[in-house]
Amino acid sequence: MTRAPSKYLIFAGVFFTSLSSIFIRFSEAPSLVISAYRMLFTVLFLLIPVILKDFKNLAKIKTKELFLCILSGIFLALHFATWIASIKITTIASSTVLVSLNPVFVAIASFFLFNERLSKKSIIGIIIAIAGSIVIAFADIHSGSSHAFKGDLLAFLGSIFVAGYFIIGKIVRKNLSNGSYVFIVYSVSALVLFSLCYVTKTPVYPYSMKEFAIFISLAFFCSILGHTVYNWLMQYIPATFVSTSTLIEPIFASFMAFILFKEAPSILTLLGGLIIIIGIYWFIRNQRAKKSI
Repeated sequence: MTRAPSKYLIFAGVFFTSLSSIFIRFSEAPSLVISAYRMLFTVLFLLIPVILKDFKNLAKIKTKELFLCILSGIFLALHFATWIASIKITTIASSTVLVSLNPVFVAIASFFLFNERLSKKSIIGIIIAIAGSIVIAFADIHSGSSHAFKGDLLAFLGSIFVAGYFIIGKIVRKNLSNGSYVFIVYSVSALVLFSLCYVTKTPVYPYSMKEFAIFISLAFFCSILGHTVYNWLMQYIPATFVSTSTLIEPIFASFMAFILFKEAPSILTLLGGLIIIIGIYWFIRNQRAKKSI
């Protein structure tokens, strides 16, 4: 009998995922280029494992599932394009907290697409989280920084796009293995991002070895060791525990940003971030309670 891994391994995944914003801030490359290479190197890291383990599953994929995977890859590409751009022009605290709103948008989409009812307590959690995002936006408007407010909007959009990626994954993963799904989605995402670089005339080369080290680090540490740990642990522990644990990511990222870049968020930003985390936690907790009935 296979022994289940410790649920506390999720904190290793959260830590590696929270490194994303730090690596991005160190990079001088355009956000689209960072996104494109992150996805490309992630696909290359997955190539051999997927060929060895999931090739038969990939060969049997149905047209509808392939279409949904392509759509999911487009959503993921748009998520990285907007969120990484946001980190360049707003604080890491604002960006990471706002993008963590995605469970709210997943819940709203699930209500309309799958008729999944929301309890009154869950709705209160959503309202609290959205109120927190308004506080952060107000903080950046009040600071007089139009760039910071634009960054907040991009992070907000990034949260919506990644929610689309999660929603489609919820549908497709019923008939497709995780390896097959993420390999197709990441490949499509990389293709879309490089296409966007071409359309916007953003050069994809040449870049220094330092930049390529950052691209590879994002792929290996943040995508493989971060998100892969999430997907792996979901086989053994409740998804709600994973979702709740990821709320620590903005805290990790903000702390590292303060240490490395002396980036101290304003009182209003901290307040808004705290409100968002409380709202999402309240929402996840009450969704779990509802399912356990």
